[in-house]
Amino acid sequence: MSAFERYYTELFRFLSGKLRDKHLAEEMTQETFSRALASQEQISSHRGLLYHIARNLLVDRYRLQKQYEPSQDIAADELLAPGHEQPDSLLENQRYMDHIVAAIETLPPRCREAFIRHRIEGQSQSEVAASMGISTNMVEKHIIRAMLACRASRDSWRAEQSTRKS
Repeated sequence: MSAFERYYTELFRFLSGKLRDKHLAEEMTQETFSRALASQEQISSHRGLLYHIARNLLVDRYRLQKQYEPSQDIAADELLAPGHEQPDSLLENQRYMDHIVAAIETLPPRCREAFIRHRIEGQSQSEVAASMGISTNMVEKHIIRAMLACRASRDSWRAEQSTRKS
């Protein structure tokens, strides 16, 4: 089943509820899928990407509807993208993600597989256990080990960043 088939109705209902206009919600749902298909980003969740795009479209629409007084002055800093969308922030976020991914890649293969299936692909612990042929208790141990590795990686990243800023 494609992401379109899986999430179209859900996304349409979400947008219909926000817009209170079925025709406009249909157009925005189509636009959301068009933008998702054009996206060059690697994604871990189709649903997450679709909702992210849909929310951005809603924000854009509300901004267009908002009317400014002609004499209203706009400060230069209001024209900048939010801090999390600035190139240096995006680069820093990518470096952090690379740091976490490196920590995950150092995990033993079975531990890494259980973690990715559960935390990234969204499988339940029992589904992971069944597909890997191990107990749910072992899945829990793998996930805990991976989470501790991620936490240690995060802590080392923070320490590295605080020494860099000093």
